[in-house]
Amino acid sequence: MTYEAGAPRYRNTTDRPVHHLTVADARGEAMGYLWANDEDDAAGWCLRPAGDRAGISEGLKWSAELGTAKARGLVPTAALAELARGSDPRCVSHVVPGSLATAPSLTALTELAHVVTEADDRRLLARLDRVNADAWRELSQALAELTDEDRAVRWSDGGKQPDGTWRMSYPLHSERLRRLVSALSAVGAVTPAYLWQDNPPPAVPADGRLSPADAVRAATAVVRGERFSDGTIAQAVESGLLDAVAESLCAWYEAVADRPWDDP
Repeated sequence: MTYEAGAPRYRNTTDRPVHHLTVADARGEAMGYLWANDEDDAAGWCLRPAGDRAGISEGLKWSAELGTAKARGLVPTAALAELARGSDPRCVSHVVPGSLATAPSLTALTELAHVVTEADDRRLLARLDRVNADAWRELSQALAELTDEDRAVRWSDGGKQPDGTWRMSYPLHSERLRRLVSALSAVGAVTPAYLWQDNPPPAVPADGRLSPADAVRAATAVVRGERFSDGTIAQAVESGLLDAVAESLCAWYEAVADRPWDDP
Protein backbone atom coordinates (compact mmCIF):
# COMPACT_ATOMS: atom_id res chain seq x y z
CA MET A 1 0.00 0.00 0.00
CA THR A 2 1.36 3.43 -0.99
CA TYR A 3 0.57 6.98 0.03
CA GLU A 4 0.09 9.87 -2.36
CA ALA A 5 2.77 12.53 -2.15
CA GLY A 6 1.48 15.56 -0.32
CA ALA A 7 -1.60 13.77 0.98
CA PRO A 8 -2.91 15.12 4.32
CA ARG A 9 -1.50 13.23 7.28
CA TYR A 10 -1.56 13.52 11.02
CA ARG A 11 1.77 14.08 12.73
CA ASN A 12 3.47 10.78 13.53
CA THR A 13 4.79 11.73 16.95
CA THR A 14 3.86 13.60 20.11
CA ASP A 15 5.33 14.18 23.56
CA ARG A 16 1.87 14.43 25.13
CA PRO A 17 -0.44 11.69 26.48
CA VAL A 18 -2.17 9.62 23.82
CA HIS A 19 -5.56 7.99 23.58
CA HIS A 20 -5.37 4.51 22.07
CA LEU A 21 -7.52 1.65 20.83
CA THR A 22 -6.52 -2.01 20.75
CA VAL A 23 -6.72 -3.68 17.34
CA ALA A 24 -7.05 -7.48 17.44
CA ASP A 25 -7.21 -10.34 14.96
CA ALA A 26 -10.08 -12.80 14.55
CA ARG A 27 -8.77 -14.82 17.52
CA GLY A 28 -8.97 -11.74 19.73
CA GLU A 29 -5.18 -11.40 20.01
CA ALA A 30 -3.85 -7.85 19.96
CA MET A 31 -2.00 -6.88 16.78
CA GLY A 32 -1.31 -3.27 17.61
CA TYR A 33 -2.74 0.05 18.74
CA LEU A 34 -4.30 3.06 17.06
CA TRP A 35 -3.33 6.20 18.95
CA ALA A 36 -4.15 9.91 18.80
CA ASN A 37 -3.44 13.28 20.40
CA ASP A 38 -5.51 16.31 19.41
CA GLU A 39 -3.17 19.01 20.79
CA ASP A 40 -0.39 17.98 18.41
CA ASP A 41 -2.74 16.84 15.62
CA ALA A 42 -0.99 13.48 15.84
CA ALA A 43 -2.17 9.93 15.22
CA GLY A 44 -0.78 6.63 14.02
CA TRP A 45 -0.35 2.89 14.29
CA CYS A 46 1.78 1.19 16.95
CA LEU A 47 2.70 -2.38 15.99
CA ARG A 48 3.00 -5.15 18.59
CA PRO A 49 6.40 -6.63 17.68
CA ALA A 50 5.62 -9.80 19.65
CA GLY A 51 2.42 -10.28 17.67
CA ASP A 52 1.51 -11.84 14.36
CA ARG A 53 3.17 -10.78 11.09
CA ALA A 54 -0.26 -9.77 9.81
CA GLY A 55 0.05 -6.74 12.07
CA ILE A 56 2.39 -5.18 9.52
CA SER A 57 0.00 -5.27 6.59
CA GLU A 58 -3.02 -4.52 8.76
CA GLY A 59 -1.16 -1.56 10.22
CA LEU A 60 -0.75 -0.12 6.73
CA LYS A 61 -4.50 -0.41 6.20
CA TRP A 62 -5.33 1.31 9.48
CA SER A 63 -2.79 4.04 8.73
CA ALA A 64 -4.48 4.61 5.38
CA GLU A 65 -7.82 4.94 7.17
CA LEU A 66 -6.29 7.61 9.41
CA GLY A 67 -5.06 9.41 6.31
CA THR A 68 -8.59 9.42 4.90
CA ALA A 69 -9.93 10.83 8.15
CA LYS A 70 -7.32 13.60 8.11
CA ALA A 71 -8.26 14.51 4.55
CA ARG A 72 -11.87 14.87 5.72
CA GLY A 73 -10.81 17.28 8.45
CA LEU A 74 -11.40 15.07 11.50
CA VAL A 75 -9.36 15.75 14.61
CA PRO A 76 -7.31 12.70 15.67
CA THR A 77 -9.54 11.48 18.51
CA ALA A 78 -12.63 11.86 16.29
CA ALA A 79 -10.86 9.68 13.73
CA LEU A 80 -10.33 7.01 16.38
CA ALA A 81 -13.97 7.17 17.41
CA GLU A 82 -15.09 6.76 13.81
CA LEU A 83 -12.77 3.80 13.21
CA ALA A 84 -14.06 2.14 16.37
CA ARG A 85 -17.69 2.58 15.31
CA GLY A 86 -17.08 1.19 11.83
CA SER A 87 -14.96 -1.75 12.87
CA ASP A 88 -16.14 -5.25 11.90
CA PRO A 89 -14.99 -8.23 14.02
CA ARG A 90 -15.36 -10.47 10.95
CA CYS A 91 -12.45 -8.68 9.26
CA VAL A 92 -8.80 -9.71 9.47
CA SER A 93 -8.40 -7.10 12.19
CA HIS A 94 -10.86 -5.05 14.20
CA VAL A 95 -10.99 -2.53 17.03
CA VAL A 96 -11.68 -4.27 20.33
CA PRO A 97 -14.93 -2.82 21.76
CA GLY A 98 -14.40 -0.83 24.94
CA SER A 99 -10.61 -0.79 24.54
CA LEU A 100 -10.19 3.00 24.52
CA ALA A 101 -7.53 3.95 27.06
CA THR A 102 -4.93 6.64 27.71
CA ALA A 103 -1.15 6.26 27.93
CA PRO A 104 1.04 8.96 29.50
CA SER A 105 3.14 9.14 26.35
CA LEU A 106 3.74 7.51 22.99
CA THR A 107 6.87 5.97 24.52
CA ALA A 108 4.73 4.32 27.20
CA LEU A 109 2.41 2.92 24.54
CA THR A 110 5.40 1.55 22.64
CA GLU A 111 6.58 -0.18 25.81
CA LEU A 112 3.10 -1.67 26.23
CA ALA A 113 3.27 -2.94 22.65
CA HIS A 114 6.47 -4.84 23.47
CA VAL A 115 4.89 -6.84 26.31
CA VAL A 116 4.88 -10.55 25.43
CA THR A 117 1.71 -12.49 26.24
CA GLU A 118 0.92 -16.17 26.70
CA ALA A 119 -0.98 -16.02 23.41
CA ASP A 120 2.23 -14.90 21.69
CA ASP A 121 4.05 -17.90 23.15
CA ARG A 122 1.29 -20.33 22.15
CA ARG A 123 1.28 -19.05 18.58
CA LEU A 124 5.01 -19.69 18.19
CA LEU A 125 4.89 -23.13 19.80
CA ALA A 126 2.02 -24.08 17.50
CA ARG A 127 4.40 -23.64 14.55
CA LEU A 128 6.71 -26.39 15.82
CA ASP A 129 6.30 -29.67 13.94
CA ARG A 130 5.31 -32.16 16.62
CA VAL A 131 4.72 -35.03 14.18
CA ASN A 132 8.15 -35.05 12.55
CA ALA A 133 9.89 -37.38 14.98
CA ASP A 134 12.84 -37.81 12.62
CA ALA A 135 13.54 -34.08 12.63
CA TRP A 136 13.48 -33.96 16.43
CA ARG A 137 15.75 -36.99 16.63
CA GLU A 138 18.14 -35.24 14.27
CA LEU A 139 18.13 -32.11 16.43
CA SER A 140 18.85 -34.10 19.57
CA GLN A 141 21.67 -36.06 17.94
CA ALA A 142 23.19 -32.96 16.34
CA LEU A 143 23.29 -31.24 19.72
CA ALA A 144 24.82 -34.29 21.42
CA GLU A 145 27.54 -34.61 18.78
CA LEU A 146 28.51 -30.93 18.65
CA THR A 147 32.08 -30.54 19.94
CA ASP A 148 34.07 -27.66 21.38
CA GLU A 149 35.96 -27.60 18.09
CA ASP A 150 32.69 -27.10 16.22
CA ARG A 151 31.83 -24.26 18.58
CA ALA A 152 35.14 -22.48 17.89
CA VAL A 153 34.03 -21.16 14.51
CA ARG A 154 36.92 -20.19 12.24
CA TRP A 155 36.78 -17.57 9.48
CA SER A 156 38.06 -17.68 5.93
CA ASP A 157 41.02 -15.58 4.88
CA GLY A 158 39.89 -12.17 3.74
CA GLY A 159 41.50 -8.98 2.57
CA LYS A 160 43.56 -8.29 -0.51
CA GLN A 161 44.31 -11.35 -2.64
CA PRO A 162 47.47 -12.05 -4.71
CA ASP A 163 45.65 -11.03 -7.88
CA GLY A 164 44.84 -7.64 -6.39
CA THR A 165 41.17 -8.31 -5.70
CA TRP A 166 39.58 -8.01 -2.26
CA ARG A 167 37.73 -10.86 -0.61
CA MET A 168 35.35 -10.66 2.34
CA SER A 169 35.99 -13.05 5.20
CA TYR A 170 33.15 -15.38 6.15
CA PRO A 171 32.54 -17.95 8.92
CA LEU A 172 33.45 -21.58 8.25
CA HIS A 173 30.77 -23.69 9.92
CA SER A 174 31.62 -27.32 10.55
CA GLU A 175 29.40 -30.06 9.17
CA ARG A 176 28.09 -30.83 12.67
CA LEU A 177 27.19 -27.18 13.26
CA ARG A 178 25.45 -26.94 9.89
CA ARG A 179 23.55 -30.08 10.81
CA LEU A 180 22.30 -28.51 14.04
CA VAL A 181 21.22 -25.30 12.30
CA SER A 182 19.38 -27.27 9.60
CA ALA A 183 17.61 -29.31 12.26
CA LEU A 184 16.28 -26.13 13.89
CA SER A 185 14.58 -25.25 10.62
CA ALA A 186 13.31 -28.80 10.15
CA VAL A 187 11.44 -28.82 13.47
CA GLY A 188 9.81 -25.46 12.72
CA ALA A 189 11.84 -23.34 15.12
CA VAL A 190 12.82 -20.87 12.39
CA THR A 191 9.50 -19.23 11.60
CA PRO A 192 8.07 -16.18 9.81
CA ALA A 193 5.59 -15.91 12.70
CA TYR A 194 8.22 -14.08 14.75
CA LEU A 195 9.12 -10.49 13.80
CA TRP A 196 12.78 -10.87 14.71
CA GLN A 197 13.88 -7.61 13.06
CA ASP A 198 11.41 -5.62 15.19
CA ASN A 199 12.58 -7.10 18.47
CA PRO A 200 15.81 -6.81 20.47
CA PRO A 201 18.47 -9.43 19.72
CA PRO A 202 18.21 -12.59 21.83
CA ALA A 203 20.58 -13.26 24.69
CA VAL A 204 21.32 -16.12 27.05
CA PRO A 205 19.50 -15.63 30.39
CA ALA A 206 21.59 -15.52 33.56
CA ASP A 207 20.56 -19.09 34.44
CA GLY A 208 21.36 -20.31 30.92
CA ARG A 209 17.81 -21.52 30.32
CA LEU A 210 15.34 -20.42 27.67
CA SER A 211 11.61 -21.01 27.63
CA PRO A 212 10.51 -22.99 24.55
CA ALA A 213 8.87 -19.92 22.99
CA ASP A 214 11.98 -17.82 23.60
CA ALA A 215 14.01 -20.63 22.03
CA VAL A 216 11.90 -20.27 18.88
CA ARG A 217 12.43 -16.50 18.95
CA ALA A 218 16.17 -16.93 19.35
CA ALA A 219 16.43 -19.64 16.69
CA THR A 220 14.59 -17.45 14.21
CA ALA A 221 16.67 -14.37 14.97
CA VAL A 222 19.98 -16.24 14.77
CA VAL A 223 19.33 -18.29 11.63
CA ARG A 224 17.57 -15.51 9.72
CA GLY A 225 20.06 -12.97 11.01
CA GLU A 226 22.98 -14.88 9.48
CA ARG A 227 21.59 -14.02 6.04
CA PHE A 228 22.05 -10.34 6.78
CA SER A 229 25.15 -10.42 8.96
CA ASP A 230 27.86 -13.07 8.70
CA GLY A 231 28.88 -14.29 12.12
CA THR A 232 25.46 -14.20 13.79
CA ILE A 233 25.48 -17.96 14.20
CA ALA A 234 29.13 -17.96 15.34
CA GLN A 235 28.31 -15.37 18.01
CA ALA A 236 25.33 -17.43 19.20
CA VAL A 237 27.54 -20.50 19.47
CA GLU A 238 30.24 -18.63 21.37
CA SER A 239 27.77 -17.15 23.87
CA GLY A 240 26.06 -20.48 24.47
CA LEU A 241 22.79 -19.24 23.00
CA LEU A 242 22.60 -21.89 20.28
CA ASP A 243 23.11 -24.69 22.81
CA ALA A 244 20.44 -23.17 25.07
CA VAL A 245 18.02 -23.01 22.13
CA ALA A 246 18.51 -26.64 21.16
CA GLU A 247 18.37 -27.87 24.76
CA SER A 248 15.13 -26.00 25.43
CA LEU A 249 13.45 -27.27 22.27
CA CYS A 250 14.52 -30.88 22.81
CA ALA A 251 13.19 -30.77 26.37
CA TRP A 252 9.90 -29.28 25.13
CA TYR A 253 9.46 -32.00 22.54
CA GLU A 254 10.22 -34.75 25.02
CA ALA A 255 7.55 -33.32 27.33
CA VAL A 256 4.80 -32.84 24.73
CA ALA A 257 5.40 -35.54 22.11
CA ASP A 258 2.86 -37.92 23.61
CA ARG A 259 0.27 -35.36 24.69
CA PRO A 260 -3.09 -35.02 22.93
CA TRP A 261 -3.19 -32.28 20.30
CA ASP A 262 -5.69 -30.19 22.29
CA ASP A 263 -3.33 -29.79 25.26
CA PRO A 264 -2.34 -26.14 25.91
